[in-house]
Amino acid sequence: MLTMTPTKSPEIDRARGKASPGRDLLLVLLLSVGIFLFGARIELNERILALTQPLEPYQVDELPIAVLALVLGMGWFSWRRWREFSRESSLRQATQQALAEMLAENRLLSQKNVLAQEEERRVLARELHDELGQSLNAIKLDAVAIRDRITEETDEVRQNAEAIIDLANHVHETVRHLTRQLRPVALDELGLCDALELYVTQWERRNPPISCTFSTSGKLDGFGELLNITLYRCVQECLTNVTRHARAARVRVSLARTGGEVELLVEDDGAGMDLAAKRAGVGLIGLRERTESLHGELLLTSSPGRGMKVRVRLPVAGEGH
Repeated sequence: MLTMTPTKSPEIDRARGKASPGRDLLLVLLLSVGIFLFGARIELNERILALTQPLEPYQVDELPIAVLALVLGMGWFSWRRWREFSRESSLRQATQQALAEMLAENRLLSQKNVLAQEEERRVLARELHDELGQSLNAIKLDAVAIRDRITEETDEVRQNAEAIIDLANHVHETVRHLTRQLRPVALDELGLCDALELYVTQWERRNPPISCTFSTSGKLDGFGELLNITLYRCVQECLTNVTRHARAARVRVSLARTGGEVELLVEDDGAGMDLAAKRAGVGLIGLRERTESLHGELLLTSSPGRGMKVRVRLPVAGEGH
């Protein structure tokens, strides 16, 4: 989502200042008094009467009254329009304030949702590791015992036992992979930078011949749970997209902190994409929601055949805990 925060433009504020009703009214009054004094000095009305006297059959001398009525009518019309504009402006400001409050609530809800989701993943990963992992180990140990105790004449039983061992190893590896996907244990044990470096190394090993580098800059500790898991999930999603779509040869992942902001950059030299085309990629939508829930910014730079650059900027001081 592009979460939009209502902003006030300095140009609009200056324009409103120039169009102050009180100032305009003062200018009109000063102009009227100036014209009156100027007309009194040169006896403007007598001159006008002298000029219009020959046109009396055409009632030209009544024209000033008609003009005065027109001026009064236009003034009344302008006043009505100004009242309507004031009401609409008040309603617009109230709507913008309500929208800003709703966006703030939406961000807070998104943060709470991410934390709740990660807590559920942590519990599920622990259950998978403790319960299913132990059960698989018990099955494997029983199969190993059966294999080691049988005689040479029972080859079929031995083959069945070895098949059980292989299957238990496969399921155990699957459980370990699911556990890492649900909750990155390295993030809790090693910290953000080491966990990302480990993940990038493992990803590069699983995706030959893609070369992937990881670099850091600045102080990158003490961010808190929400910001750490957001950065980690962003790297996961970006590298997953590289695997699925990019057809890249090189990928660069960098994490840097400058002042009160941390910036994540994931860049590849793959196929790229047309950012102007409408796409419904769930991954990018999730990235944007995660980023903007923390008052951050997601920037995409890409074009067909020229790779993809994903830049995530998050304020450190504005993270939730």
